[in-house]
Amino acid sequence: MRFLAKNKPTFDKYGGYYHLRISSIKDLEHILKLADGRWMATSCPIFGLNMDSSFLRFLDADGNGRIISNEVRESIRWLLKYIKLTDSDYQQQSYLTLDTINTDTPEGKSLRDSAERVLINLDLPNSDKITIEQVRNRQSIMAKANYNGDGIIPPEVIENQDTAQFVRDIIATIGGVDDASGLKGINENILEQFKSEAKNYLEWYEQGIIPEGKEKTSIMIYGTKTHEMYNAISKIREKIDQFFAQCALLRINRKIADQIITIDNESKEFDYNDTRSINERLKLAPIYKLNPEGVLILDESYNEVYHSVVKSFKENVYTPIFGDNTYRLNKTQWEDIILKFSAYESWIKSKPATNIESLGVEKIRTYLNSSHDQIIYDLIEKDKSVAGEIQQLQNLEKLLAYHRWLLEFVNNYVSFPYLFSISHRAMFDMGTLILGGREYTFSMKIENRMAHINIAKNSGICLIYLQVTGSKPEETFEIAVPVTRGNLKDAYVGKRGVFFTINGKEMDAQIVHVVENPISLWETIKEPFRRVYAMIGSRFSQIAQAIQKESEKTIVTTQTDQKAIQSGLTQAQQISTTQTQQPTQVPVTEQTRASGNIRDIMIGVGFLAAGLGTALKFLTDTAKQLTQPQTLQVLLIMIGVFLGVAIITAGISGWIKLRQRDMGILLQASGWSINGRMRIIRPMARFFCRKTRIPKGAKRYRKELLTPIEKLTRKMQFKSDNK
Repeated sequence: MRFLAKNKPTFDKYGGYYHLRISSIKDLEHILKLADGRWMATSCPIFGLNMDSSFLRFLDADGNGRIISNEVRESIRWLLKYIKLTDSDYQQQSYLTLDTINTDTPEGKSLRDSAERVLINLDLPNSDKITIEQVRNRQSIMAKANYNGDGIIPPEVIENQDTAQFVRDIIATIGGVDDASGLKGINENILEQFKSEAKNYLEWYEQGIIPEGKEKTSIMIYGTKTHEMYNAISKIREKIDQFFAQCALLRINRKIADQIITIDNESKEFDYNDTRSINERLKLAPIYKLNPEGVLILDESYNEVYHSVVKSFKENVYTPIFGDNTYRLNKTQWEDIILKFSAYESWIKSKPATNIESLGVEKIRTYLNSSHDQIIYDLIEKDKSVAGEIQQLQNLEKLLAYHRWLLEFVNNYVSFPYLFSISHRAMFDMGTLILGGREYTFSMKIENRMAHINIAKNSGICLIYLQVTGSKPEETFEIAVPVTRGNLKDAYVGKRGVFFTINGKEMDAQIVHVVENPISLWETIKEPFRRVYAMIGSRFSQIAQAIQKESEKTIVTTQTDQKAIQSGLTQAQQISTTQTQQPTQVPVTEQTRASGNIRDIMIGVGFLAAGLGTALKFLTDTAKQLTQPQTLQVLLIMIGVFLGVAIITAGISGWIKLRQRDMGILLQASGWSINGRMRIIRPMARFFCRKTRIPKGAKRYRKELLTPIEKLTRKMQFKSDNK
């Protein structure tokens, strides 16, 4: 998109990439016209940003925890709509002048009026400036007021005590929601739910009422005794159903009775002396002895475990229905009983699932016939009437937040000048680390260390990951710190340091992971030689360990062989004594193995001596040749050329790697979407990591103060040894 000649944007170069200069409110218009591809970032997570949480919430319009470029544009448009533009360079201020608010639109005039009301309520009617703290204070006051615009009515704000109790009962049975003041209350939806559930419960309850002048109904088939009789049936119904089903099975196969009542592996596992086990077994057994006729005699030896329920069934159900004392129940009679109570059973099962029943029928009826609900509706309307003022306060807070922090945000999002600035700190910079005598001035908060490492290792930057621990468990977090100078000699897992947040809070820090990459040109040049030295040292260590193991093995084998030879000689002497006339063959297996080991050792020593002799001869011949100046000069030149080529190659390779270090990849590892590269230039590397030095102008006493102490210690040791 083309820009007008009189309003051309300026781009500054940082780390090899051009960043849009945003130094005034008017520069925000340039962002609206700038293509997304020229933004440094087009998406970022809210996690790890050192900015006001309410401001970030305003930016994150969809509330998904991420801020995208379109949300930033909408925020800029909203701010430019309600604020007057100025050509002066922007200075971050904690206040907003009322004259800065654009009152050309009804919305802007409403914001101005709202700001003036806040100042009047704070006894500052003549002030022409307002701060975000003042607005938030007003919001806090209104939130604690009786009516705060959220449509929620707590019982504490209701003057009529009966209505207040009505609300408390609704909260106890239906539940409540939190008011802006923090109190539990009800809204219109909860009130409607209570009325609906109360009405349904009363309708259900009234179906079971026996009208005056009648003794029973289709539901209350036995009048007021129906409920008690149904309970008696319910307690025994499962066992009686089981009895008649098992009797039907018995008529098909008479042997099934023994299988039903037999205890599995009773002779091995069942404890006939354990009362609990016996009762558990009886609960599984039939309620009465199975018989082909399918007759349950309730007055004989039925299962004693069910004595109480059988007695209740006889007295409350069988006798009132059949009127005899035979207590003989067959399947037809049982099915007739179930049929009689089917209507009552259906009514019981249709009971509404609600907690309102705990209030009692009379109270529920009273509440439904009262005017409490209308009082609540009126209070809700009154509460909502101030919602407009609350919304205006939120818009005013949004305006003040954008005026105070939006310019800073876009300088850490659209452009990144703060990352390369000494006087500013980037909004994703967590603080300063002091570790191993060095000061690391940049760090990033990370959410998932391993996921961050998998991406950040491609940045070409040496990184140390630390766990920062505060005084409370919830204050613990992890950071990634780039190492741009020095070396990793003092940066290892487990090393501790001190971390200072951007607010100056001191916290403990410990290294938990290190990602090795080139740090400086000198370190890169030394790296090949360090690796060769390490390889040679490792090889010599392996050889020494192998020789030591072989020597120990030889010593042990020789001792074992000597014992075996001695044992063999002893046995041979015993045999020759007892069998002098017969020729004997002395075992030589152990002797042969011992001599073989000795032979191997001697051969190894011979090879070693030959090798040393050859090496000594080579060194002697070389030394003779080096006595000639020309030969020595050629050798030194060759060594110098070799070292020079190695150093130049390592230097060029290191220089290329150092120039490829990209801070943008660190942000991408933290969930950012980055367009441009952010190379670490030399001044930036020196600023990110610097050695802590003695203060300038301080006096240095260069004499080693421990030297006299060392001399005194030696003297005391000498005297002690000569005693």
